[in-house]
Amino acid sequence: MTDLTSGPAFESRVKSLLDRNHATRSYNAHIPKNTASNEISTQWTSARPLLNDHGAPTIPSPEESQQLLDRFLFYLGVSQQFFDPRTFSDCMTLLFQNEETRENQMRTTWFTEYLLVMAMAKLIDVEDPSFQPPGADLFAEAMRRLPRLYQLGEEGVIAVEILTLITTYLQWCDRKHDAYLYIGLALRLAIALGCDKPPKEQCCLPSKSAHRVRLWWTVYMLDRRLSSSLGLAAGADERQLHAELPHNAIGFQSPIPLSINVRIARATDDIMSCLYGNACTTQMELVHKIQAILHSLYDIGRSFPPALVLDFSRPPQAVTRTGASLYLMLFQAIILCVRPILLQRVRQEVERQNNQQPPQSVPVVLARLCETCSEAAAKSLAILYALKRQQIIPRYGFFDLDATFSAAFVLVMMGFVDKAQDRPPAALDQAFEILRFLSRAGNLAAERRLQDITHSCLHVWSNFALERNRQHAETAQGSRSAGASDIRLPQSPPPPQRSTVAAEGWTNDTDESRLLEPWMHPDANNTTFDMQGDWNLDLSVEAEEIYSSFFDPSMPLTGVDHSDWQEIEKIFDRQNGD
Repeated sequence: MTDLTSGPAFESRVKSLLDRNHATRSYNAHIPKNTASNEISTQWTSARPLLNDHGAPTIPSPEESQQLLDRFLFYLGVSQQFFDPRTFSDCMTLLFQNEETRENQMRTTWFTEYLLVMAMAKLIDVEDPSFQPPGADLFAEAMRRLPRLYQLGEEGVIAVEILTLITTYLQWCDRKHDAYLYIGLALRLAIALGCDKPPKEQCCLPSKSAHRVRLWWTVYMLDRRLSSSLGLAAGADERQLHAELPHNAIGFQSPIPLSINVRIARATDDIMSCLYGNACTTQMELVHKIQAILHSLYDIGRSFPPALVLDFSRPPQAVTRTGASLYLMLFQAIILCVRPILLQRVRQEVERQNNQQPPQSVPVVLARLCETCSEAAAKSLAILYALKRQQIIPRYGFFDLDATFSAAFVLVMMGFVDKAQDRPPAALDQAFEILRFLSRAGNLAAERRLQDITHSCLHVWSNFALERNRQHAETAQGSRSAGASDIRLPQSPPPPQRSTVAAEGWTNDTDESRLLEPWMHPDANNTTFDMQGDWNLDLSVEAEEIYSSFFDPSMPLTGVDHSDWQEIEKIFDRQNGD
């Protein structure tokens, strides 16, 4: 176990802080028991149920297969590359050409990959809730056909593709630990096959090396993000990797979204390894590293191609799926870089209230950093709400769900430390609407996170939170969870009439890479990054306070939810004399 801190561990600590706050005891009797908070997030959730009780799956028709492939590429095929779409499309044509070619294709390893792509596409856009995630029958059949471990190396690059697809399906089904295992295997296999080498060292045709490099970076990003979300070690040391970012290649889409995605993933890895896991660093080294990372993220935000840039001067009305995903990842990296400072403010506020001390002024530097964190959260929710309105938010979308939860938690914490916020911000209403939407589609992880955010809001805005949304509670009880409840937050304005993109959804915009064709030239750099705040702020004036936020000996950041939670409980047991 490493000394990193994960997203779930962070939210667990905040939840425990709020639960033990003296100021909430006057209305604790009205707060429903939060069954979701009792779940230990580090507990291994087995993927076995995804594989049980499935007979032979029904193979999609040629028309449906093409629609599912288009859907997969729309959501996951621009800023990542799991397989070469040209080769995959050719093989799919052979699958349906005639009986002989069909039988031949079904005997190949490619057919396992086909089943996984179809399973992922079904998982992306499910309408009706069910007890099993959509595509589970196809996924189960693919797992039965998976080559044995000792055969994977001889299968070559397609084995890396298959392992990466398995990872993504498990990740979206909230089986993060199993996903972590498979992406680790994919990463090591990709390195063993030389996919991480520069194209000139790949010893293969240009089209093959272009795909191998793009696949490598997709594996790399999945490994880094899964490791960060679990607080576990990444699969390879960055210093030993020699891959180049993807370049323009004939027959391939623009590498710009993928390169931006890689840069954000690298920054996230830098945050986790340098800010959370390196207790030997000095105060000044830490603040300089934070400042450098924030500058790096700001530069990444300015490198977005004009076709993907969002204007936040007003609520986003229409967003691209690719641009939205990149912005969400960028904002989540900003939040990850700053939020321990906000957590420390929450802790100090709890202690102040417990000891009945007068409010104290917050240093300007710390206040601005917290405001930056809050702004990133609010803009994340604005993007997610636009995706929902346009009907291009996957019901099981792993990163969209985590971004919603993380952003909502930041806003709850800001409400706790900022007493000027006597009511929940409108962005929280968007978060609840998104979580309800995902929950109604059968996403159990969304339902649990909905309960967590509801429970935390009850502690911060009791006057608003105690008015339940009865209709949602009844719906949840009638489906799966009688304990699910909700709160009624201030209503946001009704959404505008859906645009053409919103009305027609992904089907009429299946190739967002076309938007990037005019931006193949480097002279379009340095677009506007619509983020407020003083990015040149000198953090060294508050080096001691910032350092203590990351390395508080009384609140060690181990990265394991249950352990961190117990540490907080010990602290408050001593303070409260319980």
